[in-house]
Amino acid sequence: MSAGVPFLFASDLDGTLLPNTGKLPDSGCLERTQALLRTLLEADCPICVVSGRYLALAKQGQAVFRLPQPTWWICNVGTEVYDQTGAQDREWQSRLGPPLDREALRRSLYRISRLAPQEPQKQGPHKFSFYYPEPVSRELLAEIMYRVRAVRNDLQMISSIEESSGRALLDIIPANAGKSHALWHVAERYGLAGDRIFFAGDSGNDLDALLSGVCGVLVGNTPADVRAQASEQQKRNDSARLFIADAFYGDGIIQGLRHYGLWPLAASGSKAKRDTQR
Repeated sequence: MSAGVPFLFASDLDGTLLPNTGKLPDSGCLERTQALLRTLLEADCPICVVSGRYLALAKQGQAVFRLPQPTWWICNVGTEVYDQTGAQDREWQSRLGPPLDREALRRSLYRISRLAPQEPQKQGPHKFSFYYPEPVSRELLAEIMYRVRAVRNDLQMISSIEESSGRALLDIIPANAGKSHALWHVAERYGLAGDRIFFAGDSGNDLDALLSGVCGVLVGNTPADVRAQASEQQKRNDSARLFIADAFYGDGIIQGLRHYGLWPLAASGSKAKRDTQR
């Protein structure tokens, strides 16, 4: 199925494809991002939008910023996969096993003060998400996971920081879920190896995918603490490929594509004839 597919293009949504965090993009950045995605689709390059948002909210962001319709959606921090029609990938759901017992997890965590469940629409069958008003210490993370695994031992927790508020976002998901596992699940459909899987991100919950052996890119607007965390984790992972761009948002994505020799597509014999300029 990989014949005619230049590579799999995947990117986080907020703060990466969308120039919607606190740092201002360069003039024309969004237009260059839109043109990039159009050119990729014209070249039969599948596009996978990866987001912590649930599907309806992710589509809302896509529509507001007038991005082309992607080939795939990975939503709710890698616990849900959808095709371009919005049909859910049932094979992926089956791989994740039974839904989480959120009530049992809630009971196990009720003694941890200031830990508050996120809104109902932000939850999912395989995702139970919380807010914490500040970055979470390693000790508290360890305590949370001890309590969580007393309920079900095949769970993991993804932690990131909401840039606008500084509060922590904590997602409890199955150990075989997450952005990395979901991205490789999509890539399996095309028979692609890591050097033909591109992924760009900007936050802590992108690191598992960025460092999974794909062509990973942190865009230039990535917070300093996430950059430091990524660099530290990369040292312990010989298979990781990570490029840290200095350009923001979509301009950083284009910079990363050039770094890996994936752009412009015309250089590799693609039918695409147009280039998107920085």
